[in-house]
Amino acid sequence: MKKIFIGIVYFLISLIFLLPFIGIILKSINFKMWEYVLLNEKTYVSLLSTFMVASIAMLINFLIGTPLASFMAREDFKGKKIIELLIILPLIIPTMVSTMGLQFAFIKLGLIETTLGVGIVHSVTTMPYYVQSMKAGYMTLSKDYINLGKILGANPIQRFFKITLPIISPSFLVGMSLVIIVSLSQYLVTFIIGGGQVMTLPILMMPYLSDGDMRNGTIYSIIYVLFTYFLVFLVGRLVKFIYRKSDRCR
Repeated sequence: MKKIFIGIVYFLISLIFLLPFIGIILKSINFKMWEYVLLNEKTYVSLLSTFMVASIAMLINFLIGTPLASFMAREDFKGKKIIELLIILPLIIPTMVSTMGLQFAFIKLGLIETTLGVGIVHSVTTMPYYVQSMKAGYMTLSKDYINLGKILGANPIQRFFKITLPIISPSFLVGMSLVIIVSLSQYLVTFIIGGGQVMTLPILMMPYLSDGDMRNGTIYSIIYVLFTYFLVFLVGRLVKFIYRKSDRCR
């Protein structure tokens, strides 16, 4: 009886998550539309732009969010609550408000309608997710491992890549996956800062969905999902590579 109940629960949960995809797949069964999308130069331009924007967001999160997460997890000081509030502030302030404020600054800096500008804004919107994920990993990391690396003569970069990152790799993978997923889902931010010149997948896909061209829209939706999984897969492989390399060095 228990196995039957568990089987029903699994079936219902699978149905909830798979039903939307089944509808999209059925709508996209049209070889002419697939041919049109795959032969359209804008498709590959959007994939490249999406990859570049997500890469910039991941790099900025890694360079700024990693030491910030380490500091917040290990140190206790006055004003820590205020800094924690500032970190999650992009999640509290409405996207339209923060984006409009950044737009004026980016115009003066010459970052408007550029891939770099969109990537920087995406890093701002994704930073809370990355920092919180990495913070959870650092809280489980014993300082003894870091001190042992210092004794053995490893510099800070070597200690991070050979000791810290392999240990907190699950948190790093979750953080980077969230950066990718949230970055790829940004339409309004990309449209305002990119000014329609930075053609990411959501920017390319949205007109088809809003104009009722569901066949092209569903095809781009499938490409969007596959591309998201592809980027997450790449990050996962990178984490495994770093873990194996550090394991060989021990």
